[in-house]
Amino acid sequence: MTASAVSSLVVLSLPHTQGCRGYLLADPDSRQALALDVHLDLVEEAAARIAANGWTLPYVVDSHTHADHPSGAAALAARFRSTRIAHAAGRHEGVTRHPADGDRLHLGDQEVQVRHAPGHTPDHMVLVAGGALFSGDSLLIGSVARTDFLGGDAGVLFDSLQRIVGPLSDETVLYPGHDYQGRVSSTLGQERRTNPWLAWKNRAEFVERLTADRPPRPANMDALLELNRDGHAVPATVGVLEAIERVRQGGAASVLDVRMPMERAAESVAGARLVPLDELEQRLDDVRALPAPRLILCRTGRRSALAQEALARLGVGALTVIEGGLEAWKLAGGPIVTGAPRMSLERQVRVAAGSLVVVGALLAWLVHPGFLALSAFVGAGLVFAGLTDTCGMGMLLAKMPWNRVAAEPSGPVGGGGCAAGGCAASASPSDPR
Repeated sequence: MTASAVSSLVVLSLPHTQGCRGYLLADPDSRQALALDVHLDLVEEAAARIAANGWTLPYVVDSHTHADHPSGAAALAARFRSTRIAHAAGRHEGVTRHPADGDRLHLGDQEVQVRHAPGHTPDHMVLVAGGALFSGDSLLIGSVARTDFLGGDAGVLFDSLQRIVGPLSDETVLYPGHDYQGRVSSTLGQERRTNPWLAWKNRAEFVERLTADRPPRPANMDALLELNRDGHAVPATVGVLEAIERVRQGGAASVLDVRMPMERAAESVAGARLVPLDELEQRLDDVRALPAPRLILCRTGRRSALAQEALARLGVGALTVIEGGLEAWKLAGGPIVTGAPRMSLERQVRVAAGSLVVVGALLAWLVHPGFLALSAFVGAGLVFAGLTDTCGMGMLLAKMPWNRVAAEPSGPVGGGGCAAGGCAASASPSDPR
């Protein structure tokens, strides 16, 4: 999280691995704050910063209906009893205030002006406050929004940019709703000099350029709309047939495989991301990089449930367990990728446990009766594994040299939502200047 000051407002940036940018704006005198476009994964982080600074949170704002990530607005507003704000055209369930163009929100003596800026979506708004423009997905650093879904309109976006951005000074600080290169802010002067989309003064040419090369439709968009617009909670589990269909429609990049690498090497779902159960905390950014809602996969579903619980404690949301895991997936005819045949961990556990029981019995007979404790210990471990569907011996065997496979690289992955092609326009036009 990055902190800065604009005029007398404090601005905290809430960047997400996928490139989303949320913000906390606060008046230091009244200690009143506003949350803007906070990702569901970052609700805990935002809440911690609000509490640490002793702020209240009268407003939680969504600049528009997000199609690339789950909004944390409902969760954050419920925690702080805040008023949720979005444009009426978005028809967001649970939103109680729908500002008109030019309405003002107050943080103590500070004013935050709300401007209706349709184009990316019909309900898009931007905020102007303290010498800064919080542009949502309308104007980005070096780019502009895509306008090819949810009722977007390239000509309307051109009009919004001319009407709202045009009168603002070069010194105005730009805080975008997305940035895929790790940048936090720019200025309108810098954008006017370097952003090729702002150089187009002819509306028809702007529209032609912006609509010429459309990225793919976000694969998870329908599920995200159910969450962000309709207020439906992400289900804790999903049937395997529905999971197969979501993958078939392009959602494979949202599948989180929490098995061990040797299991993945033997058989897997194409496009799923491997982050083993015991590595989740260390590789949290890899999990967050998966487009939400995310599907969790293991062999039978038990490890997926444990992963869901662990990630929820770490603040990661929009997690759904695939019921029955890969075994159910195969029985339902779901496509899998097979690798070189390997002895399964389950068989390895049987061989190892049986061998230890036999060794314990032999040593008890030939050396000392106390060695029966070895057999009893192994038996107790198998009972525990059966009752809990977890197996420490299996986890240990998975790390043995004969089970090791090359690790998958960490880092961002492709996926559904705007992350597939960016919420930005897919390509920059030739600069007409």
